[in-house]
Amino acid sequence: MEINITVTEREIKDNPNYYQLGELIHNRYWQTRRDLEGPPSWADDDEHFRMDIAPDGTVKRIIRPWTCAICGESTHDVDNDYLAGWDHLQCVLQQEMNAEYDKCVICGKTSPYTRNTHIDQRIGYVEGGGQGCFSPNQCDK
Repeated sequence: MEINITVTEREIKDNPNYYQLGELIHNRYWQTRRDLEGPPSWADDDEHFRMDIAPDGTVKRIIRPWTCAICGESTHDVDNDYLAGWDHLQCVLQQEMNAEYDKCVICGKTSPYTRNTHIDQRIGYVEGGGQGCFSPNQCDK
């Protein structure tokens, strides 16, 4: 499916930076897509769902509230002490235990950062090179 979005000259001039213009285009795209496809068959309205978004910004799936994004089971009757957001705390902890940790590309030490950790939140990461030692000047090699 291809969606064409029209942006007027006035809208371009009214949005002085690329961030605001991008936000306008992004919102218009999703509104057009919702208008074409209609609401999901399970949704009563657009306000009662959340999206699982991939690192590249694409929507992987739409999740109903009170549904664990990891196992897909209902969390409606689960006590808040056992939830992490909408997800089961057990599922989140299990996912963290199974996460792969990056290693220093020079010496091979395991870093405290999982592969899911954004590079802006890491210490010692070199773009295009990979994860370096997380402690500055502490690399064994």
